[in-house]
Amino acid sequence: MGKVQRPLTHKTQSKRLTRKLTALRREAWRLMHRPLAEQHHWYTSILRGHYGYYGMPHNYRALSGFQQAVRRIWFTCLRRRSQKSRTMGWEMFEALIARFPLPKPRITHPWAARTA
Repeated sequence: MGKVQRPLTHKTQSKRLTRKLTALRREAWRLMHRPLAEQHHWYTSILRGHYGYYGMPHNYRALSGFQQAVRRIWFTCLRRRSQKSRTMGWEMFEALIARFPLPKPRITHPWAARTA
């Protein structure tokens, strides 16, 4: 019998994640006053792209953490839009998310096929 090879899994590297979230915060700050539908479209495309690239088996926890970070960034930006919106809490944000749902984390790449 030959060696049993485990499939290669690509985990999210912390340095890349930090760099991506920093760039995302900067861009979110720039798009802060755009209409909610446009912001939703942008955040959705960011999440789908991240899931498409990092959606490997055993990486669900990192995907979920990225989604939570994006939600927190959007929440913070919405609260900074005006003085009236500073009273927005997580309950109001959850109602907004119900209207403009963000994609859930998902594994997009199945296990890699073994090559013998």
